[in-house]
This record gives sequence, C-alpha cells and structure tokens, in this order.
Amino acid sequence: MDTATLVLIILAIIYVPIWVWVWRRPEDAARFHLVKYGPLVMIKTHLGIKSMDKLGKYRRFWLVFGFVSKLISAGLFFIMMYMLIGAIIALPSRIGHGGIGIQYALAIPGFNPMLPLTYGIVALFVAMIVHEMAHGIQSRANGCKVDSTGLLYGVVPWGAFCEPNEEELAKLPRRPQMDIYSAGISVNTVVAVISIALMLAVCGSITPSSFDSNADDDSDSDLPGIYYIDSYSPAFDSDIPTSALITGIKEVGEDSFHHVEAYIGSNSISLISPDLELSPLNEYVLQYVLKDGVKKESTPIQMGALIKSVTNNSPASSAGMLPLTYLYSMTNTSVTGSETEYIQNTNEFMDYMKTTHAGDVVLVTVATIADGGDIETVDYEITLTASGSQGYLGISVTESGFTFTTPTAMLERATTPFAHVENPIDFVKSLLSYLSGPVNGLDPIPDSITWWYDTPNGDLTWIIVKMLYWLFWLDILLAISNALPAYPFDGGFLFEGGINWLLERLGIKDTERRGKLSGSISNAISTVTLMMFILVIVGLLI
Repeated sequence: MDTATLVLIILAIIYVPIWVWVWRRPEDAARFHLVKYGPLVMIKTHLGIKSMDKLGKYRRFWLVFGFVSKLISAGLFFIMMYMLIGAIIALPSRIGHGGIGIQYALAIPGFNPMLPLTYGIVALFVAMIVHEMAHGIQSRANGCKVDSTGLLYGVVPWGAFCEPNEEELAKLPRRPQMDIYSAGISVNTVVAVISIALMLAVCGSITPSSFDSNADDDSDSDLPGIYYIDSYSPAFDSDIPTSALITGIKEVGEDSFHHVEAYIGSNSISLISPDLELSPLNEYVLQYVLKDGVKKESTPIQMGALIKSVTNNSPASSAGMLPLTYLYSMTNTSVTGSETEYIQNTNEFMDYMKTTHAGDVVLVTVATIADGGDIETVDYEITLTASGSQGYLGISVTESGFTFTTPTAMLERATTPFAHVENPIDFVKSLLSYLSGPVNGLDPIPDSITWWYDTPNGDLTWIIVKMLYWLFWLDILLAISNALPAYPFDGGFLFEGGINWLLERLGIKDTERRGKLSGSISNAISTVTLMMFILVIVGLLI
C-alpha cells in the first residue's frame, strides 16, 4: 500500500465520526457552523458577504458581464465535451496499461503528485475564492441574498461554496439565474487569461544560457538536453542523469569529442553530430555537463533508433522483431532500384516510413547484442499494412531511451502554446496539450532544468513564473470542469437554462410545461454525462 492511500484511509477514519456526529446532532453541530451536505460537511461562514454587497451595486456592469459569462461558458462547454468524448474513445487503449493512482484524483496540493504544495495551495485558494465570490456578487447584483459562504469538506477539502437564498434564486427570471450560475466559470477564465498573459510577459526576459561545447564558435549553441530517460534502456545504463546537456560525442577508441547538435524533426528531437555518422553497430561516449558546470563522460552506449515496443498483431510482431534492438537500415524491395536507407535516429525512421505504402515489402535490418556481447545484425522481410496513406510497421522507437529537448525548444513550448493555431480545433488541441504539462512534469519549466536559463532576477523570476502558471492552470481547469453539463456543476444548471430557452424559441410558451420538460431533458443528460465522467476517472485510476 502506498503512502497516499494510507493517508487517505486515515483521513477517512477520522472523518466518518465527524460526519455521523453532524448528522445525529445537527443542533450541536450548527453551533460550530457545521451542516451535513450529503456525504460532505458544510463549514458555513459569512466571510466575504459584505464585499459582495458592495461590488454588486454596479449592476449595469454585471448585466453586461452576465452576457459575456454565458458566451464564455458556452465555449468551455464545447471544450469540456470534446475532452470527455475524446477520453471515452481513448479509454479502451488504456486497458491493461495500469492507472495513474488514486492520489491523482484529488486536487490536494502536496498529495497529488502534479500539484506542488506551496504554489498549489495559493493557486487553489485563489481559484475557489474568486469562483464563489463571482457567484455571490452576481447574486447581489440581481437582488438575491447570499445566506452563507464556506468550505465543503469530506475526508479532504472538496471546495468552497457560496449559498444564495434558494427561495429568492428560484423566483428570479431565467436570464439572471444563468448570469449567477455562469459567473464563477467566467471569472475563473478571466483570472486564467490574466495569469498566463503576465506569465508570458515575465518569460520574455528569460534566455537560454551559453555553454561551452566542442565547436570553435558555438558558445551560444542550443545543445541537446535530456528531459526523460526510459527505465531498462541503454540510456538508463549510461549513468547520464536527466537534465544533463550533451556537449560532445566520440566513438569508443577516439581521443577527442565531436560537436553535437539537436535535430528538431516533426515528431521528436534527435542528437546528431555534423562530423560523425552515428551507427548502432558502434558504441559511443557522450560528454555532458550538469548544473555545476563540470564536464563528465558517460559509459559506452549504442546510439540510434531503439525499438521501444512492438505492437501486438502488427507486421513487426508477426515477423518476430523484438524490443530493445536498434534499427540499422531499411530497404523497400517493392520499388525497383530502391536504395538502402541507414537509420541514425528516430526522425530518419519516421521520415522513411512516410515514403512507404501498404503492401510494400521492406527489408528491415536491426542491430542487436549477441550472447558473446558483440553487436550483430538480423534481417526481417516485412510486408507493411496501412496507417492512413502510408505504410505501417508496428513499432515505437526512441533515441536509445533518451527523450531529448533543447533549452530553446523547452522555452518555446512554455511561452508559445498557441503558436501554430490555424482554426478553433487547433486552438482546443493546443490548450489541452498545454494543460497536460503537469502530467509530464512541466510547470512550465521543470525545476531540474531551470539552470539552463539566464533570468534577470534569479530565483525570484522562477517563483513569479511558476505562481502565475499554477494560477492559470487551476483557474482554467476549474472553469472547464464546471462547464460540464451535469448537476451539481454550474454547467448542469446552465444547460437546463439553455434547454429552457431553446424550447421557448421552438414555441412552447407555457412556463410550467417548459420547466418540466427542460428539467427532464437536463436530468437525463446530466446522468449520462456523470456516468461518462466517472468512467473516465476510474479508467485513469485503475
């Protein structure tokens, strides 16, 4: 049992008696501002209500903001559904690959591996407070009282709440109700936009540091850096740590190191040397530098396109190809006069596959370690199947187990998330890719490689950047998740209001009938959406 699960069990054991006490003795619990709320406990206060009253006086502003809020919520609704449907479609491919762990399901800084303790607590606190304040301010702007504010607790904190007076809220027309429900989503979005704009402005002062490598005038060269190393790979056995910058390479037996460069392909980044043709038939020593600036040397390692995995029932699997062997060469025997292509890295393999088609017979030569320790080659004659318009072999490859990047490439990813956006779908994909950063250890630049860069104010710059990043990340995630068209999310109530409006436009003028019909439709959609949401969460965890 891991530590996270043990802590969760202990917290649950502590929480259950508290919940039972609040349930059995509500009058005593009320003196401590505790109220049962389903399986949760509400900690009720009146904090912030006076501020809501003051800010809610600017009713004309909040009327306009309500209109904008509904547009923002509608946009995030489509993004949320795009994410949910995409996750459902991808779910079968995750079966058998293991889950990420229960700790990822809870947005608890320090407990969830993605959320840092300090930045996470501050950003989560801000996101929840502005969300609930927005509901309260919009309630007061529309003449609805706020009875209480506070915290929802159930084993762990579930979030903050703002409780408008239910009777007064129910009597409001549809427009102000939807303004109130959409307020939290839109304010979180505004905070997220401001945060990322400020973060990008600060990042403009960050530049890659200059490192001396083995070229004559390359002190400012963008050296290949190691971001990730696959376990049980040649890279793992090379003794090079992640975050190292590669400054040179030489074949075993050579005296001096050659200059290295990063080749940025469409799929990955490869390490190349203009003065040395790499081959998996040879072994090489890599020279690298860490934060201390001292150059070190790796143990000998093969370099090239390492076969990381072979897909079941693929042409490569049927031919008997094995993981942890290197691609050496490929020849398309179906094309008369086709030349043999020697594969130095993953990008050359990807580029070669783009020239193939289904039905092509390709002679694939791999390099492997024989029983005596020598490197030998093995040939496979394989008939390709289809992958879109090109041939499909059925292997995934890596740079000897390394995932390479460069200081410039990492900085560009952090500061230009929408650089290649051409249409709304590209924007959504780029946003989701950027939001996935913490899953891959990005926030937006990992602490382990901040030494790759020069900053005007040292560590203070990184503190500001990371704080703004987490404000952006948690606010936009809270906004998107609340746009889910399911109760008790804000999106569930907004969806019901939208259906009510649509039914009115379709000619159903009877208010009571329209309300019942929109409620029934919304309940059905909410149930299905929640089931989908829970299925995705369970699929990620187990």
